[in-house]
Amino acid sequence: MIRIVLISLVVCITMITLTGCQESDSNLVQRARLVGNENLKLKNQLKEKDQEIALLKKDFENLEAEKALAIEEAGNANFKILQLLLESEQNKEKLIQKNAILKEELEKLKAQ
Repeated sequence: MIRIVLISLVVCITMITLTGCQESDSNLVQRARLVGNENLKLKNQLKEKDQEIALLKKDFENLEAEKALAIEEAGNANFKILQLLLESEQNKEKLIQKNAILKEELEKLKAQ
């Protein structure tokens, strides 16, 4: 009789242990699936961010090229302005000299 009780008890403990292990295994499988799904989502997000970064890098390079072109054009414009300023200064000096000569001639004519 004691043997039957012991065998029943061992069978019950074994069944409880196996059932508990199966539940914990299923929990582990569920967790593994959740972690796997989350990893896939994160990988997809990472790919999207990498694509965004690549686009931003291209935009940055384009802006740098535009900036260099604008600086060059501004430099050319400044050079042209300085040339025009120099020419106007030279014309001014010529006009001052011509004005002085004309004043002298006028004075000579008035004196006659």
